[in-house]
Amino acid sequence: MQVDGKTKVAVTCDPLDLLNFLKHDFIPMNLMCEQAEMSERGIYDRTKAVFEYFKLPFDVEPPE
Repeated sequence: MQVDGKTKVAVTCDPLDLLNFLKHDFIPMNLMCEQAEMSERGIYDRTKAVFEYFKLPFDVEPPE
């Protein structure tokens, strides 16, 4: 949304639409992380950070 007199634009979207958009990229992201030899915990932390960035719920337990 553009506000007259402001130099920045705010983007709003439905959280479910955003989640549906993001879910298609998690498998490729996880594969790239595994190829980079990231730990399971590192992959978990990266995934959690994406959810937190977009203010989406994340209730998955961390790997042991």
